[in-house]
Amino acid sequence: MMSLEYIHACRNATAYNFERGYTMQKEYLNKIAEYGQLIVVSGPSGVGKKTIIREYLKEHPNAVRCTSVTTRPQRPNEEDGVDYYFVSHEEFDQLIRSNQMLEWGYYRRNGYGTIRNAVEQLREKGHNVILDIDVVGAMKVRTVCPDATLVFLIPPSWEDLEVRIHKSNFIPKEEIADRLEIAKEEILCAEQYDYVLINDTVENTVRRLGQIIHGNRYSRNSMK
Repeated sequence: MMSLEYIHACRNATAYNFERGYTMQKEYLNKIAEYGQLIVVSGPSGVGKKTIIREYLKEHPNAVRCTSVTTRPQRPNEEDGVDYYFVSHEEFDQLIRSNQMLEWGYYRRNGYGTIRNAVEQLREKGHNVILDIDVVGAMKVRTVCPDATLVFLIPPSWEDLEVRIHKSNFIPKEEIADRLEIAKEEILCAEQYDYVLINDTVENTVRRLGQIIHGNRYSRNSMK
């Protein structure tokens, strides 16, 4: 069962992060003290992550969404470099081998990941960077970026999520059952996140996300 993979990923990543030690984290935190924040947003398919991030970015021009890379085929409504960077399997493997990936994973034999330099360069310029990635990717980010803030979105109810997934125009019918099973597995790891937000309405969730990021800024300043 994939649920064991997700649960083990959460636990192992948390344990590994602890074992890295206080010294490494202090050096890293001192280095990025003037950087923009790194915000990871996760949640099951259909919960509305992209909508929340899009609306938040409209209100906060200093924040940016870091575009992921993927090996899956480009869909008709997608733009290369905006929705994803579409690459070949060979190119994706090379990014991993050359340690250019901050995090990566596979779904239905297609790779998905985040390029390390893209995140670092944006943060160095003072931008708050938002990553829309899955649970396993989020745990990987936490091990290498201990200052990252992890936010998990959940639906008001399981029934609400089922309706959203069935109505989605972006989820192929043959993937719906898999997506629902994965959603159950991902929700089990929500407690590993710094914040869990119920996406009841777009307006409320965007406001709460803004409060989290705004509050983090002052927490970081107070530690300097």
